[in-house]
Amino acid sequence: MKWRCKGFTLIETILAASLMLILLAAALSILTAGLNWWQRGWERMDAQQNARVALAYMAREVQAAKEIVSGSDAGTLIIADAAGNQYKYLLSGDNLQRAVKNKGSLSFSGYNLLAYGVQVLEFSYDQPGAPEESKVVTIHLVTSDARGRDFAVTTAAALRLKVMNGGS
Repeated sequence: MKWRCKGFTLIETILAASLMLILLAAALSILTAGLNWWQRGWERMDAQQNARVALAYMAREVQAAKEIVSGSDAGTLIIADAAGNQYKYLLSGDNLQRAVKNKGSLSFSGYNLLAYGVQVLEFSYDQPGAPEESKVVTIHLVTSDARGRDFAVTTAAALRLKVMNGGS
């Protein structure tokens, strides 16, 4: 009786399985590195977009405001619209919040979250000694992603009603 080799030997099977395992491990490490890179990019984009949206929102409301209200300083901005409603922007922990005080109300309410992960919020005015006399507000905002990388945005917004009416 003649023996014929028609299958794989145990050693060939072990070598093939080992080679496949090495190739799969290499592919997995490449995939893991790619996913980590993607996650870092996503976190950075989220922090940047978070800052941009909040800054655009504040600038739009400043431009529509009638005046800057007394009590505004480098860390807090209070503006009033033509209807007499007041809007307050402040940093609470690492959350940028917006509160509303309707005309006739005694206090601010509805502290809504505008942005999270905010490290720095600074307001500067063209009249530093008297913010309520200012026509231009510069807003500086620094957000941080989950890995602690900072992203800073700054814009200046003019009160249109005050500029157009000569400050009255």
